[in-house]
Amino acid sequence: MMFSSLLRLAALSAAFAASAALAAPVSSPANVRSGPSTKWPVVATIPAGADVTVLNCGGGWRRDWCKVAYGATKGYVAAGALAPSGNNVVVAPVVTTELANLYKGPGVRYPVIAAVPGGATVNQGGCVAGWQTRWCQVNYDGKVGYMMETLLQRQGALFPM
Repeated sequence: MMFSSLLRLAALSAAFAASAALAAPVSSPANVRSGPSTKWPVVATIPAGADVTVLNCGGGWRRDWCKVAYGATKGYVAAGALAPSGNNVVVAPVVTTELANLYKGPGVRYPVIAAVPGGATVNQGGCVAGWQTRWCQVNYDGKVGYMMETLLQRQGALFPM
């Protein structure tokens, strides 16, 4: 009985969090993981533009991981989320690669709510699978919608994601 109550409470909490995530502005953080792959759990997030200390990186191939320190947090970040900035390394902001439509939902059948110019900085949230592409939740100029993942990149990142 208590287990089913806890399960219902967890489901309601997840539903509330999902609806709040759709209403609230999203951000472009980098996930910090306890190990060097997506199989390791996320232990923290670092906002775009934040300075990090790189402790060690892999061999430089795409999808490599770097061990970083950010304040008291230490963990692994995908190398493609990092960019040089002067003498520092930062979590690279997300920008559009070209003029891109921002759709009300994750697909071209939804209405276009904005046209986002190429090179514009956006706040990217989570991505979902769609027909032949992935769609990412994006906040641009106060409008929250969806954009094709292929039209987004981390600005200045040495390794594309």
